[in-house]
Amino acid sequence: MVLSEKQKSNMIIKRKKILTEAIHLFAEKGFEGTKIQEVAKASGVSFGSVFTYFENKETLFHAAVVEPLKKYEEDILNFNPEEQDLIQELESMIKKQIKIFANSGSYLNLVVFIIAQNKEYKDTFKELDLFNINFRIKLIHLIENGQKKGLLYKQNPTYIATAYTSLLMGLRLNLIDDPSSSMWEELSPFALQLFGPVKLKNEL
Repeated sequence: MVLSEKQKSNMIIKRKKILTEAIHLFAEKGFEGTKIQEVAKASGVSFGSVFTYFENKETLFHAAVVEPLKKYEEDILNFNPEEQDLIQELESMIKKQIKIFANSGSYLNLVVFIIAQNKEYKDTFKELDLFNINFRIKLIHLIENGQKKGLLYKQNPTYIATAYTSLLMGLRLNLIDDPSSSMWEELSPFALQLFGPVKLKNEL
């Protein structure tokens, strides 16, 4: 049976809804504590409908962690290490990334769960780790260019990149402020200091 465009659209919407609710439930209860019945109920679909889109609970769990990474990678890695005005690019990058992390509470809780249970969920963790590696590599490139231009103080780029990514994760996990709170934006200058901007340090 050939599906109409409307039917295809409805299936895409329904699958996305299931995945969104699964992220929230897995983040809150973990893999073992989450029941497919709960995912189905929260998604407004029948128990059997979940398996129309996902082969089993393991497949749903893996998709809940890995699929959002595609969008996060597109948004978080959207900065240019070769930008002429690197300080401005750095400031813009930090503001955007803090905003992204501020709005990703449930998903980041799920990420932390995978990191803590990395041996049990090896394939899923591998995807997360690859994203983190690519993120740090691009950050290191930006930092090295900034240091070569004399815009950033000479420090170990790998350590700076690691400290920054850790800060992003830590902010979301430690703060309960609403994502719309001005506090998130006010944290940007503190994050910028990690990179060692020469001009800003001289102005203090």
